[in-house]
Amino acid sequence: MKKYLINPNLRWCKANLHCHTNHSDGYFTPEEIKKYYKAKGYQIVAYTDHELLFDNSYLCDKDFVALTSTEYSLNSDTQKTIHLNLFSKDPHNTFHIATGPKNIREYHVSKYAPNKIKYDGYNRTLTKESVQETIDRANKAGFLVQFNHPNWSLNTRDDYIDLKGLWSLEILNYMTEIETGAEYCINIYDDMLRHGHKLVCTMGDDNHNYHGGFEGSFGGFNYIGVNKLTYSEVFKAMKDGNIYASNGPIIKSLYVDTKEMKVFVECSSAVNIILVGYMRRFMHVCGKNLVKADFNIDKDEPYFRITVKDKNGRVAHTRAYYLKEYQG
Repeated sequence: MKKYLINPNLRWCKANLHCHTNHSDGYFTPEEIKKYYKAKGYQIVAYTDHELLFDNSYLCDKDFVALTSTEYSLNSDTQKTIHLNLFSKDPHNTFHIATGPKNIREYHVSKYAPNKIKYDGYNRTLTKESVQETIDRANKAGFLVQFNHPNWSLNTRDDYIDLKGLWSLEILNYMTEIETGAEYCINIYDDMLRHGHKLVCTMGDDNHNYHGGFEGSFGGFNYIGVNKLTYSEVFKAMKDGNIYASNGPIIKSLYVDTKEMKVFVECSSAVNIILVGYMRRFMHVCGKNLVKADFNIDKDEPYFRITVKDKNGRVAHTRAYYLKEYQG
């Protein structure tokens, strides 16, 4: 029996889940972002302007979904910070959960007056207790919460390893990877998995498009599997884990033969296909123009994930899939 984990019968839509516009410190308008990203084959963009939630549902059409979302900062007196993306279940929700007057920064509000922002009065600070409280409040209000660019934020393992309620870790932040060469962090994802976190991994542009350029755009994206391209379907697919991250390769199909306990991968042209398990279990197939691979599954291990690498060094990563999800 086949148990699909990446089902080719779904519509796999290209998404940027980290994006800034002129509603905060980005260059382009939301409308311009839609135009430029659609031209590059994207069907989904999360508008994650700093500290601010806007109802961008007017941008949605039959070929495009604009996610209502924001990027929250929890700052200290040093340069260390924690940034979280919040993705709203309700496209019309513009109530700023876990936000107080001290969290509203004038230069991010731009022409939008602070007194127009509705918030609950909770001032976020950079403490473990406040980070967890922010995540808890967001989850309760129907948001998915993503932990962003840990290296740029100067985060250490102690900052995130015991957090509860995270939906995703951003394993590639394209803009800061360009700037620092240190924002591809699949190792942190694996560490969190081994510590018991059940979360997905994503890639994002974090594009600001300074001076009208595209240097930080179109480099880190995701594919989200939906039956129909609507806001509710996209959010459900994200929540259910029908998503994988990529900066190049496409994973066309992933399924488990539950009788033989083997996993089968079909993908775009690759030079390496890898199964990563718990602890030190790695299996891989190398070659030229690989388009498929299969691996035996160890029933004693709690999960596995798949990595696909192409000849240019670009990669696609699935989330971790757990035994209870696919066993016969």
